[in-house]
Amino acid sequence: MSTVRDRNVIDVTLTENDRYVLIINDDLPWSFGERQSHARTLQDKINDYLNYIVSGQAEEAHPGCRCVIRVSAEHPYSRYGMDFLEKVREFLKTHEDPCDLEWTHPEDDREWDDGFSDDFVFDPSKVFVRLKKNWSRNPLDEISLMASDENAPDYQNMPMYRYMDSFVYFFMQDVGNAFTYLTYDNLPEDTDVQELQKTAFANMAANVHYQLSESKIKGVYGFLAGGDFEAESLLFPELFQQAADMLNDDLLISVPTKDIVFVTKANDLFLPGKMLKQARDMFETNLRQTPHLLFCRDVFHYNRKDNTLTIDKRRTL
Repeated sequence: MSTVRDRNVIDVTLTENDRYVLIINDDLPWSFGERQSHARTLQDKINDYLNYIVSGQAEEAHPGCRCVIRVSAEHPYSRYGMDFLEKVREFLKTHEDPCDLEWTHPEDDREWDDGFSDDFVFDPSKVFVRLKKNWSRNPLDEISLMASDENAPDYQNMPMYRYMDSFVYFFMQDVGNAFTYLTYDNLPEDTDVQELQKTAFANMAANVHYQLSESKIKGVYGFLAGGDFEAESLLFPELFQQAADMLNDDLLISVPTKDIVFVTKANDLFLPGKMLKQARDMFETNLRQTPHLLFCRDVFHYNRKDNTLTIDKRRTL
């Protein structure tokens, strides 16, 4: 039997009086670490059902019947899950009302209120930093995050710090198999944001391990950190000090995507051009195919004598 994860297929159908019911077998949990991916999967499935309805296929199958999309849940709903379904139902009502949306809960979920509990617990030992480009035309006065995570909370409700004028960083907590942004709403009332900042950087230093590895282009290297925190290397100039000492030169750095950081000798005649072409091609490819991976077009210069990292105003991707 198909489930919510199977695309472009109707799991179960039935008729109830003058209603044509299209059932989604939802076997995914709404636990904190999985709820966002669950919502995306369920949204995709609902969209498939809507395509079936608005294309006229449902009317051909059961003329004159009112269509209903029913989510049949195997696990209890959290508040997040209920809010998600309510928003989808409201959207349908205000956009031509193509069908009804309803949902069921497990038969053994006798204490319904239990399904509304959210299991997020603030844990300072699992807080890390997330760095993003501020794409605003006036980055010192406003913030505009291009290609930001669509599931991120309103960033104006999030503790943040500016960095190198056109960047900002937030705080995220590891909740097992995902990261969740920290907002003022889910922080304890007595949280000292300055102390939170110190804790997050200490956690990064203790738990995120960067490795320098040569890329396909000889002389061009990349910082690797498991795919989660490569771009955040820009917050730790001492990492570039080690690379500069190894290469015996200042560094030119580009970060075309959030998980790619290229470095090479700044004063070499050929390597900067090769690195920037590779980074530019990667940025443009991701701009078309996976814009959520974009990081920035900026090129950075690391001066090993002064241990300073700055944006190179003469270059861009």
